Amino acid sequence: MLFGKERLMSEQVLHEQDDRFPVERAARLTSIQPHDLAQKIDQLQRQVTLHKNRSESLLREYLVSQGDPFGQPDFIPPLRPIPGLPSPDISQEAWISLSDSERLRQNYVAYGVLPDHLRTVLHWQQQLNPHAIRLLDLLGSAAPQAQGLHNNLAVLLQLVGSHLPTVSIPPKLSATNHFQEKVIGYNVCRSYHHWLLRTDKDIGLLAKKYPL
Repeated sequence: MLFGKERLMSEQVLHEQDDRFPVERAARLTSIQPHDLAQKIDQLQRQVTLHKNRSESLLREYLVSQGDPFGQPDFIPPLRPIPGLPSPDISQEAWISLSDSERLRQNYVAYGVLPDHLRTVLHWQQQLNPHAIRLLDLLGSAAPQAQGLHNNLAVLLQLVGSHLPTVSIPPKLSATNHFQEKVIGYNVCRSYHHWLLRTDKDIGLLAKKYPL
C-alpha cells in the first residue's frame, strides 16, 4: 500500500498516463474481462446495500441518543457543509451528464474523506453518550466501512481504466461546545447516509451496463 507522497506521485503518474496515452488506455480497457468487471460491480453493490441499511439505523439512533431538542419531532438540526467532503446532492440532469468514471471518482473522493470525520464523531459521542451502546457500535463500524468502499472503488476505477483522483486530507472537525458537536456529528452521519444513497444509484446504473 502506498502512503503520503508516494501515493500522490502514483496517482499523478497514472493520471498523466491516461491523458497523454489514450491508445494505451484504450488497450487496457479492451483487455478487461467483462465478467471480472461485472463481478466487482456486483460485490460493491452488495456492500453498498448493507452499509446503506446500517447508515439509516445510525442516523436514527444518533438522533434519539442526543437528548432534547434532537429527540423532538419538530426539531430539524441545522445543516452544515462538512470540510473537504463534496455534496452527494446533484440534479438529475447533471447526474445523467456525468460519465461512469466521473461518478466513480466522485464516490472515491467522498469515501476518502468520510473515515476521518466519522472517527471524530465517534470520539465525541464516546464522551457525550458513553452508554449509548448501539450508537457507538454503529459509529465504530462506519469508518472502516467507508474505508472499505474507498478501497473497492479504487479497484473498480482501475478496472475501467480511470485514474485515481487525489484525496486531500480534510481539516479536522472542531466545535466550541457540546451542542455544536452534536450538530456537526448529525451532519456527518447524514452525509454518510446520503452518499451511500448516491453510490447505490451510481453503482446500480453501472450494474445494468455490466450484468452478471
